[in-house]
Amino acid sequence: MRPRVVLGAIFAIAAMFAAAAPSEAAPFHSDNVQLLGKLPEAVGAISARFQGQHMYVTTTNGLNVYDISQPESPKLVGALPLPHFENEDVDLGGDTLIISNDPSEGVGVLYVIDISDPTNPTIRSVMPNGLIGGLNTVFGLGDSYTGHIANCLQGCDWLWLTGTSQGVAVVDLRDKDNPKFVKAFETPAPKQRGTEVNPGDGGFTHDVFVDRAGIAWITGQDGTFGYDAADPVNPKLVYRSDENVFNSGQDGPSGDGSNPIDFLHHNSIRTGLFADRKTKPQRSSTRGGLGDVVAVTEEDYTRPTCQGQGSLQTWQITSDRNSDGTRKLRMLDMWTTELNELANQTGRSPATGLCSAHWFDEDRGLLAQGWYDQGVRFTDISNPRDIRQVGYWVTTGTFWAAYFAPTDPDREVVYGLDLTGGVDVLHIDRGGDGDPSGSPAVKAPVLDRWFTSGPVAGTASSKWGFVCRVPSLQ
Repeated sequence: MRPRVVLGAIFAIAAMFAAAAPSEAAPFHSDNVQLLGKLPEAVGAISARFQGQHMYVTTTNGLNVYDISQPESPKLVGALPLPHFENEDVDLGGDTLIISNDPSEGVGVLYVIDISDPTNPTIRSVMPNGLIGGLNTVFGLGDSYTGHIANCLQGCDWLWLTGTSQGVAVVDLRDKDNPKFVKAFETPAPKQRGTEVNPGDGGFTHDVFVDRAGIAWITGQDGTFGYDAADPVNPKLVYRSDENVFNSGQDGPSGDGSNPIDFLHHNSIRTGLFADRKTKPQRSSTRGGLGDVVAVTEEDYTRPTCQGQGSLQTWQITSDRNSDGTRKLRMLDMWTTELNELANQTGRSPATGLCSAHWFDEDRGLLAQGWYDQGVRFTDISNPRDIRQVGYWVTTGTFWAAYFAPTDPDREVVYGLDLTGGVDVLHIDRGGDGDPSGSPAVKAPVLDRWFTSGPVAGTASSKWGFVCRVPSLQ
């Protein structure tokens, strides 16, 4: 999520979700997805990272560490109480884990945490990281004012902080006891943009994914950018999504959500897939591969009726060039859930205050993704020109992310991070040799609880044939 919503608003939404008790409160799921267990102590779950036999989960209450040597039965082995918000994509390297309290939503603080003993994580150092509203200079906090997300480079010797129009703030963390802000750089200004936020400048950034080749993929308002990060302080722009696919500026109720970028490119993973040839992709979990297909979340959560809700997109790295000489990423397909297939609704219930695509993980063409109120969705991207849904798990929770358990050799155990309920431990039957292309496409039902009371102008979907009853919410 881009840091537009303040912490109090998020917790208000979370409380509203938890308080909702619609008649269809029971989970619903495809036949190939089952619940193995829950980790309720991780309520407020935001993001997770994995190292060795451990899963590190950040919540709004701090850090939980789980032993996942038995992936279907994680065991809590360590914790660090640390109320914070929100570091959506917690990162780690070696004995260091980073949590960043987002300065654009209050007081920015960068926590450097020692995880040399996973059962006893401790704060090693702290760096002030700015204040909301650009008040840094007033309080003498220096030049950095970003940190919605902190990502490690070169084993966490360097950090790239993202989340504002400042672009990327570079932090020198070679001395873990004394983190130092070095500089900031912007992603390039777009060739054109529907609505200028900072005329002539690049837009705000959101996430960084460092692939196996050392390319740092930055997602944000103006698309996706790939930098050679061998020198983290002076990276070189190598790849860029098609400059003709620009931000429409039509997030919120001003548009229908049908554009490839209405709000932002949220996060990305370079996969082990190739768009034009069938190969056996590398097994992966959160690290990605070296193929020419990049999977991207387009987030668009600011729509009160959830008309237009972001999307999952596939982009191909091509040999074509943008006007600035960068190699061009060309979009292959864009997928969204069944809610976008309904016509002319009068509105949605409070339980769909957040309905966008969000964090995902990918393994051998199967992608697991959190979709806020719409649960965890499993999609087959093995043919990146034809994204298909092959499984789903939906509860009344708010799923921010989904990750494959790296300790599961079959990658059938998945952790779904539910902001309101903790972590759901799921199992998906991949079938056969684990190739998702052999799984049939499935369609999730559209529930009564996703609508407000009142008439619906179009009660059936022309594509799926759903007929939606619209009861009063209790």
